Amino acid sequence: MKDWLLDMQENATEYALAKILGISYEELNELDYQIETDESKDGIIYNYRFELTGNSPTQIIQKINRLQDGKRVYLEPWELDDEFDYDFQFEAITNDKNFLKKFHEEIDNLMSLLAIKIEEPNQKKILNRQVFIGIIGTMESFLSDVFINLVFDNDNYFKNFIKTHPEFKQRKFELREIFEETDRLEETAKKIMLDTIYHNLPVVKEMYEDTFKIKFPSIKEVFKYVFQRHDLVHRNGKTKNGIIVETNEEAIQDLTMKVNEMITNLAKELKLNN
Repeated sequence: MKDWLLDMQENATEYALAKILGISYEELNELDYQIETDESKDGIIYNYRFELTGNSPTQIIQKINRLQDGKRVYLEPWELDDEFDYDFQFEAITNDKNFLKKFHEEIDNLMSLLAIKIEEPNQKKILNRQVFIGIIGTMESFLSDVFINLVFDNDNYFKNFIKTHPEFKQRKFELREIFEETDRLEETAKKIMLDTIYHNLPVVKEMYEDTFKIKFPSIKEVFKYVFQRHDLVHRNGKTKNGIIVETNEEAIQDLTMKVNEMITNLAKELKLNN
C-alpha cells in the first residue's frame, strides 16, 4: 500500500509537471531531467528547478514553456505543492464518462465481498463495516463525477454554477481586476467542486438543483446512513451515545437499495444514458 501511494503521488506530480511545461505526459517521460530545490538554511523553499540532465529529444525540448539557457525551468513552490493534486484529480474524473456503469460495477464488486465465508465473527464485522463505508464512498464518487463532468461540458451549467454557488457570492474584487478574475474562473470553480464533500447530501442536493435546474430525489433515507458512516469512520463503529452501528447483511442490503434508488432517479432527472 505504501509503494502504491508513492507511485500515485509520483504520477500526479509528473502529470502536473507536464502540463506546466506545455508537453504531454508521454513526452515528459522521454526526457532526462531532475527536480532541484532552492531553499534557505531553515528549509524554506524559494523555488524548484526543472533541469535537463542528459540526452533528450530536441523536438520535445523545443516545446517546453519557460525554458531558460536551453536546460532549466524555474517553478514557484505552489506549482508543485498545491496545484498538482487538483489537476490530477480533475483529469482522472473527466477521463471517464461511464458514470452509471462505473457506479453499478463498483456496487456489485462490494456486494460480492459479502459472499466471502469468514468463520471469525469479529473479522466478518470488520468486512461488513468496510463494505458499508464503501457503498457510501461509491455514491460520493458518482455524485462528484457526474457533477464535475456535466458542468465543464456545458456552458449553461457552468454559468448556473457560478451564479448560484455561495462561494462566488462571497468573493469581491475591484472592477480593474475583472480580467484577471475571469481568467481564473475555471480554476476557481474546479477547486470548489473538488473540495466539496459529496456525502453532505443537503449541500449537494442544492448544488444539483441550482446548477442543472432539476428536482433532486429525496435524500432522507440515504442521509441517515451517511450519519452512520460517520460513526463507523470516526467513532469506531459507535454513535456518540455509545450505541453500536449495525452493519449486518440486512443493513447493507437496505443501504444498497436506498442508494440505488436515489442514483437511478437522479440519472433519470439528468437523462444519463450510460
